[in-house]
Amino acid sequence: MTTTMVWSMMVTVLMRILLISNGALSLELEEWASLQKDAMDLPWQDELCCDSPSAHLTAEGDNTHTPETNQSESNLPPHSLCSFRGSTTRSHPPDSSGGTCLDILCKIDEHWENLVCKLQSHSQPLTTSAAGVMAVRLQRVSLKKEDKEVKDGNTQYDNPVICQVEVSVMCSVVLDTTTSFVTVVTSSLSKAIAPSVLLRIPPRPVKPNPPVNLSHNQTIKPELILQWDDPPDSDTGQLRYEVRQSSKTHPAWQVVSVPEEPRLSLELKPELNYTIQVRSSGLGNPPVWSEWSDPHHIYLDKVTYIPQKVVARPGENVTVHCVFNDHSSNASTAMWMLNFVHKLNVSQFHPLNQWVSEITVLPSETAMYDLLRCTQNWGLPSSQIYVEGAYLEINCETSGDIDAMDCNWTNMQMTNPEFRYKWADLSCDVMEKKEQRGEKVGKTEPACVQVDFPSYFTWTPLVIQPRKKMCTIQPLRMSCYKLWLEEPSQLGPVRSKPIYLTPTDHVKPHTPTNVKAVSQSSGVLIVTWKPPSLPFEGVQCQFQYHLPSAVRPQPEWKVQSPVRETSAEAVVSDMCRVYVVQVRCMHTNGIGYWSDWSDSVYSTPQNSRAPEHGPDFWRVLKDDPHRNQTNVTLLFEHLQISGHSYCVDGFIVQYQLLSGSVRRKQIDVASSYSFKWNRVPQTVTVEAYNNLGSSLTTST
Repeated sequence: MTTTMVWSMMVTVLMRILLISNGALSLELEEWASLQKDAMDLPWQDELCCDSPSAHLTAEGDNTHTPETNQSESNLPPHSLCSFRGSTTRSHPPDSSGGTCLDILCKIDEHWENLVCKLQSHSQPLTTSAAGVMAVRLQRVSLKKEDKEVKDGNTQYDNPVICQVEVSVMCSVVLDTTTSFVTVVTSSLSKAIAPSVLLRIPPRPVKPNPPVNLSHNQTIKPELILQWDDPPDSDTGQLRYEVRQSSKTHPAWQVVSVPEEPRLSLELKPELNYTIQVRSSGLGNPPVWSEWSDPHHIYLDKVTYIPQKVVARPGENVTVHCVFNDHSSNASTAMWMLNFVHKLNVSQFHPLNQWVSEITVLPSETAMYDLLRCTQNWGLPSSQIYVEGAYLEINCETSGDIDAMDCNWTNMQMTNPEFRYKWADLSCDVMEKKEQRGEKVGKTEPACVQVDFPSYFTWTPLVIQPRKKMCTIQPLRMSCYKLWLEEPSQLGPVRSKPIYLTPTDHVKPHTPTNVKAVSQSSGVLIVTWKPPSLPFEGVQCQFQYHLPSAVRPQPEWKVQSPVRETSAEAVVSDMCRVYVVQVRCMHTNGIGYWSDWSDSVYSTPQNSRAPEHGPDFWRVLKDDPHRNQTNVTLLFEHLQISGHSYCVDGFIVQYQLLSGSVRRKQIDVASSYSFKWNRVPQTVTVEAYNNLGSSLTTST
């Protein structure tokens, strides 16, 4: 109860509240039908005007629609001198010379716990010495069944609630949430009483659940739109909403009313973290609000891309918009770049309006995504264009034992896509055709564990070094495999163009063993080897050879054509030279991979006998008087072996003293040889030798 205004006369107002049980429609139907027929909905507000009062009044009661209750309720004056301005039945209006008007407002409080009626004069207040008494009487009346077998019941009146003051009055009575009400409001002023007004109190509304799925998106107008959904179990009919937001710079909640549509255009500043919540209520008055929704957080960068992420296919144009949220820049300053380094031509983009720049690009065909930026500020985000079906080369190699398959690819981007595969007991042609028709075939295996090959990665804003990645499929089935790379994204997995292959078509055999090389006197180099046992269909092999050279660090290999035998030959110019030989093999049908080259072996000449004689030579003497010795150089004449069936592997220099002692020195084939002579008489001879022995004659 509050004191707000002084009245110029004594006023008595009587309110009688009748309580009706929701389940008592059959009780005293005529009485309740009469009450509800003329009842008005809450909140109810009107103006009561009466003729000038002539006597002091108190709350005496009302005999309208009411059986006998207490002492003096039948002695109220007639209601011919007061009327409500909103009433359809009106007596003569108040005397303009001295009439009094009251504001009357009855409503349900915001918590739906009490019925509240407030009466006050809207004229200028007088002094308290002229104050009169204003009273409000609220009485709850309920219908009660006397017996469960009896259809009719009796009306029972609760004790009245009486509020009486000399100034404006606010009076309330507690609602019963299990019942509905009809309120009889009777007002009197002086000796005049107004017609009764019936007010209907609706059932308490159901408190709705809070909205769900708060989200936001930016448009190219540009607008930032907040959206939400009503809870799935909502059955409260049409709703209205309130949205509140706060930020670090403005922590106090700012509340905005939203009419029936579940969306709101926001005006937020960039680079601030905002917290936003929504609640809902029915259209009743007063509203019963839900709890606030779970918080939704929004952070605006200086620029926003629309779309920020999009999936495209090779050859499809993609249009992207850049919204400048920071209005220190605008669309005319946009400078678009692709993948951090490639500046795009100005003909590809243009301002759509003051704050939005638009660009159209063709995505890459050999990458899983492209990055677009409209500024050169590396700290700002970018738009990501995922490419579905881009061609990324995947190379697979089946081991020589055909029990595992290594697959590798080169990653040129910052992300690390997953290597995925599935297999089916079908030929690859059949598997691919079935999948193109939309049939589900084969079994998808879990993602493979990747390893770096080699294990390094370097990234700067300008350079991305390639990373070679590898996965091993084991155990291996002799079926068709479908392979692809998969990039997870918020839009779903993005896949590269699939590759179909059979492991037996990609075998890298083991290296051949037991390699031997012999050069024959006919001028033919013959190479033999033992091929690997797998694949079962057989292999073809080839060999390469070269002459060692001290002046040429990189060998000049001569590669021979492959054969399906275990030996091959090549014509060489000199059967006595030593050749370096290697051998490798691959599938007999030419599919798959070559094996690694075997270890190098050195050829041996196929001699038929030992050399006939040693080389002729000359002696060159140079005395050294200080040491009392002589330097001797033997100059060998070129040994002619052409047309013979043997080769010379080297020379043996023999020193024999007069005493008979002998010393032998083995040297390579050369044009000269030097030694120191102490001037003691001795005999020097030179022999030629090969793997079958030494020459029979010597030169002295």
